[in-house]
Order: sequence, then structure tokens, then C-alpha cells
Amino acid sequence: MSKFASAGACALAWMASSMAGAATITPPGAGGAAIPFSAVGPSTVSKGGVDVDCNAVFSGTVDGAGNILITSAAFKGIPVCRMIKASASASAPWVGKVTGLNQLSIDGVMVNVNTPILGGQCGPSQVAGTIGDSGSETTIGLSAAPLAGGCAISATLGTTPYMHVTP
Repeated sequence: MSKFASAGACALAWMASSMAGAATITPPGAGGAAIPFSAVGPSTVSKGGVDVDCNAVFSGTVDGAGNILITSAAFKGIPVCRMIKASASASAPWVGKVTGLNQLSIDGVMVNVNTPILGGQCGPSQVAGTIGDSGSETTIGLSAAPLAGGCAISATLGTTPYMHVTP
């Protein structure tokens, strides 16, 4: 009997430890439906050592499984910001997942810099970032996240609505 009890205890401990590594974003919409969100804030897009300071405006949904689907991304501000075209769309979203406490991974990030000298495509790449939950505000951070093709993106984006990150 004690062998069964210790085997059961080991199984429960293993399940608890494997679940502890699963982090997600809540709340999903009613019945697991996707909820829309926007993420806005200052950003810098770098290409070939030249930094362009813009305001990033990302929007999309969070699905019932806690995946962030960025279906629109734009860089606004000075005229050169409008020359940076992001690839995020409803048919090809950038997909973000919380990978650990305060850690975020976004797949498929791609921008096209439409300037004559340093222009060109960067990405698609997977970028690592942070996601912070203060209890009333959610912040997504990218710190010189590299993209294939010689670009990097930095940003501090506040989300609307607030999204709770569960470890």
C-alpha cells in the first residue's frame, strides 16, 4: 500500500511541477472566446546602426489559451516612421506566448524599412521580450530585440485592457 501512496505522491508532485512552468495571460473572453487588445508606447527601430524613434501601435487578440495574436502593427511619429511597415496581419499574425515569469516570446516579427539607403526587409524572426503585470497595468517590453537582416526593435508598450499574467 505504501508503494502506491508514494507513487501517487510522486505523480502529483511531477504534475504540479510541470504545471508550474506553464504561464499564460488571462482573462480569455467568455467561454474561451478571444478578447481584443491594443499595445501602445514609445519604440525604436534600428537598421544598420541608425535608430528611428517612433510610437508603436500594436493590436490583436488574446485567445482562450493565452496566446497573443498581433494582427496589426504600425510605427507612427516622424515621417520616416511611416516608412517602417510591419507584416502583422489577420492572415499572418505575430504570435506571442508567455514563456515564463515575466518572459514573452513573439514569433514571425517582420518589418520592411522603405528608405533608400538603409532600406530592406528584416525578419521574420522570433524575438524575446518581457511582460510585466503590476496588478492594474500590463507592460510589454522589447530591448534591442534583433531581427534577421540587421534590424532591432526596442519598445515599452502598455496594453488596453489590462491583462493578468499567471505563472
